[in-house]
Amino acid sequence: MNEKIKVDYLKPFGAGLLHGQLPEDILDGFLNLSDEVISKKTTRWNPALVGAIEDEWKIPDLLYKDFKIDDFLLQAFKTYVRIYLNDIAKFSKFNMENGIDHKPEFDVKVKRGDGWINYTKEHEYNPPHFHSNCSLSSIFYLNNEEDYKEGRLGRTDGVHSVKHNDEDGHTLFIDGSKSNGAILTDRTDDKNAFQGIVHPIIDRTHFTVKPHRGRFFIFPAHLLHCVNPFMGKKGRRITASINCGFTANLVSGPDSIGLQ
Repeated sequence: MNEKIKVDYLKPFGAGLLHGQLPEDILDGFLNLSDEVISKKTTRWNPALVGAIEDEWKIPDLLYKDFKIDDFLLQAFKTYVRIYLNDIAKFSKFNMENGIDHKPEFDVKVKRGDGWINYTKEHEYNPPHFHSNCSLSSIFYLNNEEDYKEGRLGRTDGVHSVKHNDEDGHTLFIDGSKSNGAILTDRTDDKNAFQGIVHPIIDRTHFTVKPHRGRFFIFPAHLLHCVNPFMGKKGRRITASINCGFTANLVSGPDSIGLQ
């Protein structure tokens, strides 16, 4: 697979998310792997997870190579780590004498952890949670919500999922809570004085993702996320989640970049 993949490093709040679209050959590998996992149902993975989902099945280790997605996964995780480290280095130069313009170089090693396939049916969900015993995690969307979703939860008028505020079946990433800050007031006896603008700056605290076939996200394992339930009997919401660990040793550049 020599096709270059365009990815975006998104920082809607404190933690960065790497977003991309799978090339067709890798997507086909994921789809075939998913079919194999659900047909064999070798290892039920529910006991290791918090979701209220009946069909969650571990991906046997050999299947990553069998379906030719292993190299892609390792490269994708390594890309996240390199962007993350460069991001840290970029800001660390501000507290160093005379500033540092030399970009540090790292020896990055990644190791794939556990992975599983989620076959979610209507009314099932994943509560807010994080992933333990790993550095990074990921979500790969293997179908579109139109493949399984019908109507809206709590709606009886037959309106389908076409409105912008419909987040049934969406993934929600969560970081922190609302930041109120200080609010200026208009109270002053001086008519020429500046009139305060009552409009606080609000930090983004959540980020919602609509499932789209082939879309994927890589993110820090500690980042809280959840999946909303949906309504629809015509199919399953299918995703793959795969964890990863990494090490990064500084090869050249400043001795301290704030990794401690």
